Amino acid sequence: MDYWQQQMQAGNQALAAHQPAQAEQCYKQALKDVWPIWFHSCFIECPAELAQEQACLPTFCLAATVRNLAESYARQKRWRRGQRILRQALHWFERGAEQMAAEHPAALAVLTQTAALRQDYQQLKWRQHCSGKPVVWINPEPTALLH
Repeated sequence: MDYWQQQMQAGNQALAAHQPAQAEQCYKQALKDVWPIWFHSCFIECPAELAQEQACLPTFCLAATVRNLAESYARQKRWRRGQRILRQALHWFERGAEQMAAEHPAALAVLTQTAALRQDYQQLKWRQHCSGKPVVWINPEPTALLH
């Protein structure tokens, strides 16, 4: 997970420096690192000796990576790509939630991150809808509020 952490830090720095294309590349590398770990722990085997915090770590790391990658796409106005990566992650998290036994140490983490990814997807759709549109505040007449 050291490589994942390095790539995430580099991506976060690039995003903060208004370089979303560079951040995208870092987040993609981080995704390549964390995806197989998450998949293995979720669908194949989660070692019984892992503490709950350790078992949940891949879930939180994958969710953070997907969120940051979607944000890098959004800042490049690549809305569909951002929505697609969130939908794909949501699909896998939902499958994980369906297949995991309730006593799996990461089951609750997968469920909470599924809900969070669903919300992120909706927010990204809303941001796309609002992008480029002027915000118009309607200030009603004071007398209209009295009737």
